[in-house]
Amino acid sequence: MKNEKVNIGIVLAGGKSSRFGEPKAFFRDKASGKTWVELTVSKLTPFCERVFISANQANYGQLTKLFQADSSIQVVPDNPAYVNHGPLGGIYAVMIAAKHYEQANFLILPTDMPYLTSREILQLLTHPNSFAKTNQANHYLVANIPYALAPLTELLKNDEHRVFTLLQKIDSCSLFFENEQPFRNINYQNELN
Repeated sequence: MKNEKVNIGIVLAGGKSSRFGEPKAFFRDKASGKTWVELTVSKLTPFCERVFISANQANYGQLTKLFQADSSIQVVPDNPAYVNHGPLGGIYAVMIAAKHYEQANFLILPTDMPYLTSREILQLLTHPNSFAKTNQANHYLVANIPYALAPLTELLKNDEHRVFTLLQKIDSCSLFFENEQPFRNINYQNELN
């Protein structure tokens, strides 16, 4: 099915990175010299009219400075009502900031999947309202969803933090990928070896 809607990117960069030992968003890829957040944004920009970066209170300033030269990228801090509410809180803050894009598809990627390529992104873009699935796991944070502020608001008001619950509520379907490697999320630096 061809996707005729505008695509908006969401980069999830507000995690605590406690197991990683330093903020994952600012970890530098040795090959390119770019930070993981820059790499994730660069993977989305060819396919998206606009990219929103979900930030926490601690990294908002640094992220804003990093992307200040590009007007198609907007850094969005956690909403004060839902600070420390994980990815759902970040997606909620972006949906508020992106209220002019209610008819768009929102392509969500986390910063800690450095092996994702344009091949996986393109496949996801051709399947609106889906999330990635491999033989080993469901990858709920790699998704292409519609504007979902109302269900997000309801879930957060009920203290629900699971992305899976949002995907169920909006009737998202899994999209199968055979290759597991691109979906490896890195939680510890020694996993990069």
